[in-house]
Amino acid sequence: MSYLGIVALSVFGANALLSYGFAPCPAARLRGLVGMASFVALFLADALASGLLWALRALVLRPLGLDFIALLVFVMIAIPLVRLFFRAIASQSGFLQRLSAAADEILVSSIVFGIALISTKSGYSILEALVASVSSAIGYWMAAVLLDALRERLELSDVPEAFRGAPAMLISAGLMAMALMGFDAVFIRNLAG
Repeated sequence: MSYLGIVALSVFGANALLSYGFAPCPAARLRGLVGMASFVALFLADALASGLLWALRALVLRPLGLDFIALLVFVMIAIPLVRLFFRAIASQSGFLQRLSAAADEILVSSIVFGIALISTKSGYSILEALVASVSSAIGYWMAAVLLDALRERLELSDVPEAFRGAPAMLISAGLMAMALMGFDAVFIRNLAG
């Protein structure tokens, strides 16, 4: 599959929030400079975690026949190394400190685990896995922003009493997920190569 196909599939067809149901991260609701820091932290954390997990699986676990413990290795090795990277850049001031604080919040959410595992299990090369993980972060952020805007709009709308709050939000999220399910791998492979 081409890189354009991987990007389209990761953003739309295999959306981490709507297709896989990874929990929305509270950092996705932040606006301004803090929101931008969490956005950049999500990209960096996903790229670093996917790269580390891909290297561990391809270079260590598969040759030893230990591919089944990839999740345990990921939790024990990759996440602390990514956290150490963000702690090291936190010694700077300003945006980098906000970036490190946002990364601490994002690293404990299921999104980094899920995107790294999905992008490395897809049989991609290291570059394709990095493109898939960054694209999945874009898709996750896009879905979180759209759902947040939809939530705000539903709060201002005249919705029947029985559908106010969570029911209207769940129905809306389900409809968005169904709309994105049309972007499956076969469609994208035919479209983007």
